[in-house]
Amino acid sequence: MPVFSPAKSRRALVAMLICSTPCVFAQPGPPQDGQNFSDAHPVLATSKISELAHRVMEAGVKANALAGDDLKPWHMKVDFQVIPLGAKKPVNGTMEEWHLGPSRWARTFKSPEQRLTGSQWSVAETEQYQSKPNKVGFDHRLLVLRVARPVIDPLYQTANIKPEYEMDVKRVTTTGVKLNCVSVIDPQRYADQANPDWLFPTMCFDSEYHLRLTAASDTTVQFEDLQPFEGQMVARDVKVVFNGALIAEMKVTLLESLGEASGDLVKPAKDSIPEPYTIEPGRPKPVSIHEVGASVPIQPNGFPFRGSFPIPITIHKDGTVKARNEDTSPWSQELKDALVRAIDKWKYKPYLVNGQPVDVAWTVVYIIDGKPFVPSYERTEPQVAPAQQDSPPGSSPTVARRRYGH
Repeated sequence: MPVFSPAKSRRALVAMLICSTPCVFAQPGPPQDGQNFSDAHPVLATSKISELAHRVMEAGVKANALAGDDLKPWHMKVDFQVIPLGAKKPVNGTMEEWHLGPSRWARTFKSPEQRLTGSQWSVAETEQYQSKPNKVGFDHRLLVLRVARPVIDPLYQTANIKPEYEMDVKRVTTTGVKLNCVSVIDPQRYADQANPDWLFPTMCFDSEYHLRLTAASDTTVQFEDLQPFEGQMVARDVKVVFNGALIAEMKVTLLESLGEASGDLVKPAKDSIPEPYTIEPGRPKPVSIHEVGASVPIQPNGFPFRGSFPIPITIHKDGTVKARNEDTSPWSQELKDALVRAIDKWKYKPYLVNGQPVDVAWTVVYIIDGKPFVPSYERTEPQVAPAQQDSPPGSSPTVARRRYGH
């Protein structure tokens, strides 16, 4: 098993990686690390830098991970340690995956912690299952976010970045390795009501476009011990650091091709239960048509609640809503109950996949800011300033979009 030990704070590194001004990428005679691009090449327009950043990201998407449509079937085993939500100590476990295609896979987690033990199956794009939860439940969403995705598809969020979004690229050096880091400029303007950290991380690649680091304001993911596999690069050692503390570490112990794999490998167990459709980055968001504000209680200390509070929900085929009892956030049960009572009365347009309505998993981020509740469909849409068009129309690159039902 990997050794779980405290990590040094990464806040300074995250601050260094997030680009706030145009920067240089691998130009002849480059300026020093962190030097403003305008100081070195004042004639190169911002749109050219953005185009270059998109190209770097596109090359990185093609060179890394195991989420492509053209990979042959594969089999993986991973040892992990993770700190569950609300816990103080790490928990050991193993993950094993049999992967026949983007929508055909099976994954099993085993751990002494019951809620980190269970299986998932994907039979088709809109047909997924999980093992029947035990009494304490199966926290598969945490395991996907903190264990599976960082190893298998760490660049899944690139699907959120559209070709017209302004991007920056900067060269930095960390632990003696020179990295080219790309990021979205002023990401909040593209995030609507969401936290841009959930959508647009900074991504750092080495000179061969191998992914070495992703970073947001409070989270970094480090990729080490790189291994080539079927033309892709896979990190055998992955660490997730949150607010300077190591919260997850994964070690790939086996990665092999399956050859002529049987479909029985991904056949759900007889007692499995269906899962709602998961909306992947880059896919349309659900559209609400009726929202009810919550009667928000006061905190025990007499102060009002403030902030953004996520409530996981299932949107049924007819658009009705049911909150899912999956959240273990530390805020009060009284507030959760108030938000759930209101959101259970919401309604959405039926969510269509290939023209057919499906049950869909979604998370409502309920914002409490001391003002009266305003439904999302009555709020002013964010105004996004268009990027400068110095290059010919149609010249902006398009990132290779990958579909991976995790």
